[in-house]
Amino acid sequence: MRKWYALLFFLLTSFTQATGGYDNGSAVGKGNLQLDFTLNPGNVVEYGQSYITWNYGLTNTFAFHGYGSHEARDGTNQIYYGLKYTFLQNDSWDLSTALGFRHREGEIHIYAPQLLYTYKLANDYDIGGSILDVYDITDSENLGVTFDIALRIPFKLSLLQEYVESTKFALGAFRNASGKTYPTYSIDVKF
Repeated sequence: MRKWYALLFFLLTSFTQATGGYDNGSAVGKGNLQLDFTLNPGNVVEYGQSYITWNYGLTNTFAFHGYGSHEARDGTNQIYYGLKYTFLQNDSWDLSTALGFRHREGEIHIYAPQLLYTYKLANDYDIGGSILDVYDITDSENLGVTFDIALRIPFKLSLLQEYVESTKFALGAFRNASGKTYPTYSIDVKF
């Protein structure tokens, strides 16, 4: 089993196109970095993306977060960056809000308002995702609301155990602003 984890980690971190897009309501904590990876090698999934999401804790509840991605369909690259504030943390829920900007195909979009959530389950499993409105600043038009949800399943990456606080495999769904829904996955690594 260790060989599979090592191979999976090598594949995910070896491609410079690997960039992330899954986010949730949990704070990463001051000085911690969380990276979420999704890889669509060789653009094999026509509607898929390769991406990386980052969260870096500026305080225990405030983080710099974002993502970069490459879309298979038309080769579009995009980057989003913003600030995230976790306003509720208890035994069942983590809830956050965020404000940020996406650069895509020469346009600038603002993601606001945003609600990011995590519902905590037994044994460190959780369900997380986001609901956000996308507004095109360049063309002054609202593009719509996006939704994503994922079940995050904890696993151990023995090779990197001394550097990694936690690892999770996320399986979910994403509905874009135009109403199309796609399956998603990511590998979530918290340093």
